[in-house]
Amino acid sequence: MIPLDLWTEYLGRWLSFRSFLYSRHSLPASFELHAQGWLAIEPEKHIPDQSQKDLARGDDGELIELLRRGKAQRRSRSQIFEKGLKTIGTFTEARVLTVFKAGRWGKIDLYRELLDFLEEFLGQENAHATVLVDGGHDSGGHLHKCHRALEIRSRRIVEDASMRRSHESQLLQMADWCAHAAFQSIQERPDLDERFKRQYEKALARLIVRPFEQDDGRAIRGFDYNALTPAVP
Repeated sequence: MIPLDLWTEYLGRWLSFRSFLYSRHSLPASFELHAQGWLAIEPEKHIPDQSQKDLARGDDGELIELLRRGKAQRRSRSQIFEKGLKTIGTFTEARVLTVFKAGRWGKIDLYRELLDFLEEFLGQENAHATVLVDGGHDSGGHLHKCHRALEIRSRRIVEDASMRRSHESQLLQMADWCAHAAFQSIQERPDLDERFKRQYEKALARLIVRPFEQDDGRAIRGFDYNALTPAVP
């Protein structure tokens, strides 16, 4: 979430990060940054369409070095991912809300949880907000039902969700990087680097809305724990 009066300033900081990517790696700001594909072994396999693939190629028609397969390239992409998160972390008046549900749940169930979380936060702040979502993931019908289920006399989310394709929106791409970092922070895979897992609460510490009055450690609604507390055997 970004306050409307600070949107221009924060967008400018993100576009400065995108300018760095262009000047250093020839990757234009119109190329979609999708975290899962960006951090994959072979990012090219995750580029969704030909127009985006064209943006990922240099004047010689070859894939730019940064997006090629290789340990050095993947390490560079991981470092850039961290740099992007740190850029978002400078948006001190912005807020990040993340939700988790155990078991098998669909995206709509998580979306309802997120709306409830957002409504609670807005109530505490005495504020209102609009919601922007990736239109490529839902035709809108299911999301509309979630919004219209909110209590009309007290709701603070204005209108239904606005649909936008993520490759057209820098804000959606920023949200995607935050969500991916949050997801990685709760993974229990032994091959996942601990430093990488801690990027969420480290880079975004000042932005995370902590649902259970927790002051530090990782905080995701539905999966909240203090990362600094030793595990009990």
